[in-house]
Amino acid sequence: MVTDHAHRIIRVNPAFTTLTGYSAERITGSLASELYLLPEGMEREVLKKEAVWSGNVSIKKENGEILQGLQTTVSTTVEDGGLARYIHIIKPADAATQEGSYDQNTNLPDRNMFQHILAQEQENAKRKHFQLGVLYIDIDHFKVINDSFGYLKGNLLLGQVAERFKALLRGNDLIASLGGNRFVVLLTGLAHPEDATIVTLKLMQALESGFCIDNHEVVMTISTGIAIFPGDGDDSEALLQSAEQSMYSVKADGGNNYQFFKASTQSSAINRLNMESEMRKAIERGEFVLHYQPQINATSGHVVGMEALIRWQHPERGMIPPYHFISVAEETGMIVPIGEWVMYEACRQNKAWHDAGLAELKVAVNLSARQFSDRKLLDKVRHALKQSGLNPAFLELEITESVIMKDIEATIALLEEIASMGLSLAIDDFGTGYSSLNYLKRFPIDKLKIDKSFIDDVISSEDDGKIVEAIIGLSHNLKLNVICEGVEDAEQFAWLQERQCNEIQGYYFSKPLPADEFEAFVRSRNAIF
Repeated sequence: MVTDHAHRIIRVNPAFTTLTGYSAERITGSLASELYLLPEGMEREVLKKEAVWSGNVSIKKENGEILQGLQTTVSTTVEDGGLARYIHIIKPADAATQEGSYDQNTNLPDRNMFQHILAQEQENAKRKHFQLGVLYIDIDHFKVINDSFGYLKGNLLLGQVAERFKALLRGNDLIASLGGNRFVVLLTGLAHPEDATIVTLKLMQALESGFCIDNHEVVMTISTGIAIFPGDGDDSEALLQSAEQSMYSVKADGGNNYQFFKASTQSSAINRLNMESEMRKAIERGEFVLHYQPQINATSGHVVGMEALIRWQHPERGMIPPYHFISVAEETGMIVPIGEWVMYEACRQNKAWHDAGLAELKVAVNLSARQFSDRKLLDKVRHALKQSGLNPAFLELEITESVIMKDIEATIALLEEIASMGLSLAIDDFGTGYSSLNYLKRFPIDKLKIDKSFIDDVISSEDDGKIVEAIIGLSHNLKLNVICEGVEDAEQFAWLQERQCNEIQGYYFSKPLPADEFEAFVRSRNAIF
């Protein structure tokens, strides 16, 4: 829902009309107070100061019923700085019922929703270089329970099992129902496959205390198949099938156990025994290389910067993409020396380009969680700048939301020290979390980078479009630049141009390029625009 400075409704989307029953014609022009009393803290003067508000709301539907929901409101401004409008994103508390993609017995996401989310997480894992785990769970001998107590009691029992499982998972993990007595769990950000074992054992132990049905204690066991990405399946269906195949192997051996898909066990052993040693040799032998993805000014069309992205030119296995080795580097601590090399090499190359006439280009370097917590980080940044001779104004450090939110006060102090050196700071993957909104104005940052997951469906999904619009508006409100990554076609580019996104990055312009090809690309493009 979009309202003007007087809280008068000027636009709603189809999801709003579906949920509330109000037609767009009926509600447009009305005051928001006709739907609900403005929540405390969302007064106009507060929003002018804070730029964003989030809280619970109760909305009166056209038929008189009350819709409970969570609302995030962002204020945007016009060019002269005056307040233009509010963008309200409302998530119904009963979304499970409304969206119709949930299992009725357990109120968990169903198979279709799980596969959709799994596919998205696989893309995120490729870009962010981490592993995923899929646990395919079957409750052993559940037919006996249904035969003994009836399907109604059996369904109630499945709901109780789901609640126990949910309580043991992290907030960023996902559990879904596959129908009947089967569940599936998605574990994100695995340091190594063996972590999936810990979770599986917790789920098995959760059932040991049993359940009470008609004054009878029922104790259940589970058979679990585990698949790991990357390695056990390139897409969501293949990964799920690998986990299911492992589950059937457990069942064939009597159940009440777990088993990894064989490929993932082999991959894990190779990674943990050999990868660290190989990476140390790779630094010494100069096997790591940087590719550079252009960042384009959305107005002028010029290349204004680039993101430095690491690749491994292995002497036997060829070019290895980062998602195959970065997670192991994080786990072993090798990410620190690798990251130090990346920072220096990016600075050195950028200085060489400046000397060759490609002036004003800024290079963006990602900081991992390990690097950000390294006590010698500032010294290493200074060393890279001094050794390369690069002006600090042309180095940008990218830090993800999840990293900067771990210790707010310590993070602010560190970011302020970095900013005092003359560097630029950007928050990467912005929009994937909510917690940083309240602290955003306190961080000495220069740029927000909107996550690719929102750009993928920005044309087809009105919800994603509203989120991107809100982030762009929020960025401009806070006098921050905003860059969108993952732009892949002309329609997305035109949409973002129209909404005044400052910079664009993605395959629509160029894939990440080796240094010589990047230089040729910049000279060619900047000569035209």
